[in-house]
Amino acid sequence: MATRLFNSKFSMFCEKIRVVLSMKKVTYDVVDVRADERKSLIAFSNQRKVPTMDFDGQCIQDSTILAKYLEEKHPEPSIYPDNPSDKGLCLMLEDWADEDLNGAVMNFRRAKDEEDVKRAEKELAVHLENLDLLYSGRDYVFDRMTLADISIYAQLHYLYTSLDREIDARYTHVHAFMERMMKATGVASIKEVAA
Repeated sequence: MATRLFNSKFSMFCEKIRVVLSMKKVTYDVVDVRADERKSLIAFSNQRKVPTMDFDGQCIQDSTILAKYLEEKHPEPSIYPDNPSDKGLCLMLEDWADEDLNGAVMNFRRAKDEEDVKRAEKELAVHLENLDLLYSGRDYVFDRMTLADISIYAQLHYLYTSLDREIDARYTHVHAFMERMMKATGVASIKEVAA
């Protein structure tokens, strides 16, 4: 049997897993859930959530759980830092990106009027200021690209690929980080998603 990713091209959580799969050089087939209105996903997993993966008939869901599973099955290169306390921080940053940063990004999608957009911009600015400080003088959070960077990148990249928004130019370190991640993932344009 094959490894399959039930995927939605512009999902930030699917992009996160596609980057991990690519980094680990895991071959897999893609099932585009939008092509059949998620019928194949529901038939396999009994639910609608992506990313979902089929590992030789074993159903695994949720990007955090999938990343951990892939790390266990394909430990090199590692998506986690070597030091245990750094790994803990990496996992906390992944969770922050998946929950808090995601919430700030999705506020733009939920915005009903200009007032909502202004509130979303203000909330996102707090996160961008923090990230600009975090990436000041460093390429990645740790000594190499880890799941923390991948998770942050996937959330911020969604602004460009799905919401037609841009990160303000004043966040120079965030922009440099996005450029590094695009190069590392083989993305030629900010509007393109990692395959």
